[in-house]
Amino acid sequence: MVRPPGPCGWAIHSRPPLGSRSRALRSSGAPRGGILLTFDDRHVRSWAQCRPLFDRFGVRATFFICEPDLLDAEERRLVCALAADGHTIGAHGLRHLDAPRVIADEGADGYLAREIAPCLDALAGLGLTARTFAYPNSRRDAASDAALTTVFDRLRSGIPRTDDATTAARHVVPAARIDSTRVLIGRGIDTARGGVTHPDDPDVGVLLQVAADAPGYVTLYAHDIAATSAAHHVRPERLRFLLELGSHLGLPFLGFDDLPPPLPPPGDHWLLTTEFGSQKPMITGRGRDRGEP
Repeated sequence: MVRPPGPCGWAIHSRPPLGSRSRALRSSGAPRGGILLTFDDRHVRSWAQCRPLFDRFGVRATFFICEPDLLDAEERRLVCALAADGHTIGAHGLRHLDAPRVIADEGADGYLAREIAPCLDALAGLGLTARTFAYPNSRRDAASDAALTTVFDRLRSGIPRTDDATTAARHVVPAARIDSTRVLIGRGIDTARGGVTHPDDPDVGVLLQVAADAPGYVTLYAHDIAATSAAHHVRPERLRFLLELGSHLGLPFLGFDDLPPPLPPPGDHWLLTTEFGSQKPMITGRGRDRGEP
């Protein structure tokens, strides 16, 4: 069945097809790797206000949207504008529910029917297809990965802050393994939640340097973009600094849809996520009780 265009109209089709930017980088002989800058929840207005900043640094980000059925008319228009700019629009669940908990209570099919299908339908109503998903509260387990990788190309979770360079570097995915890595582990870059300032993040610079040297892919995530906000937020000056640093290191800012489509490695054994320099799969989870979602 062909779905008629949603409010995004046909402008959405001006976006390069899935993986086209990464394929162009490879065909040009440019080093692979880059920064996957992502934003969560439903802070559409503040995201859209940063479109000139993103354009200045050539940023293609990924916006993981929850509660898409609650977007007002202006937010729907702005989501369409972000998509038309070439950013990736991903899913973050209909009601931001913890996947492992719901799957344990209702089973994988119950979770997909309750939280994922209606979220995708609401985005499809805008003419958007979400191929990627970010775990609410960064909580995941083997059962949730198994269920969600039947629906999405890739998933994103998160790790706590650390000042240990070795620990931080493990979450940079080597470029040679990105095709077979289905779950990418993001590093939070929010500066505060409400009036509570998050700890310093000296390891972010280490992550970017490792990604540039390897080369590899580093995933970062934030929420609102504002000087102050009741929600988790990254301050504009902090975001600008990270964009400048990434650009200085020669790392392109890519959306999840710019990555090459996932391909099964020999033996059809997917890597859910990897430690840098190791084939060991990892399952990690973190919640709001640890400071960040």
